[in-house]
Amino acid sequence: MSKAVSHLLGALYACSMRRALLLLAAGALVLAACAGPTPVPTESPRPTHTPFPTSTPLPAASPTAERRMPTPPGAIPTRTPPETPPSTCPHLPLGGFNDVWRNKQVYPRLGCAVAPAETVSGTETYLCDGTHTLWLREKRLFVVIPAWPHSPDAWRLVVDESNWPEDMPLMAEPVPRPQPCYLMSGRHLWLTSLLHPGAADEPWARTSETPFTGALQEFEGGWLLWNGNVCFVLFEDGAWIMF
Repeated sequence: MSKAVSHLLGALYACSMRRALLLLAAGALVLAACAGPTPVPTESPRPTHTPFPTSTPLPAASPTAERRMPTPPGAIPTRTPPETPPSTCPHLPLGGFNDVWRNKQVYPRLGCAVAPAETVSGTETYLCDGTHTLWLREKRLFVVIPAWPHSPDAWRLVVDESNWPEDMPLMAEPVPRPQPCYLMSGRHLWLTSLLHPGAADEPWARTSETPFTGALQEFEGGWLLWNGNVCFVLFEDGAWIMF
């Protein structure tokens, strides 16, 4: 009796387990059907790259084009100097003036004479800085020439307004001479006070005042001045040379 009961209980337990498993399987199927299919994730589209705008290409240079430097405003073409002195001038220099004028450094810049040469007289001296001053009696003018032809200072004419008499005593060198330069006097002192304001009482004279007799001639581009010793070529632009 006991064995029969045991077999019966075992059969009932097995049957209940199979029913439980069937119920679990059925429940899983029901849940799956309710939930629906699992969605597959899709990849988001990537943003497209917007290219930078390209600049308008420059036009290609013409192969035959030539680059030229612009002409400066107000540029004046240089004048070609004559190979020989002109012979049609209204007044031709004579004597030593003609020899100087025919030099290639002179006639292209001086041009033709506008008047005949004339005799001049006066006095001259040198200042301590090398400046050469000449007083022209007939013109009542001073000619001030720098120490060197290539000096940045230009030669110039200064009207004599000193009102000193023509026969006033000349400035003489002191004896004995105490120093290389000494105090000035007379009309050249008046000129020095114009050239060096506030310093005219300093010792400016390097040589005594000496008289001379020479010649002067005016040209289109300057002057020729002879002091009886050398000839000064005084160009109108302030430059000068000496022969």
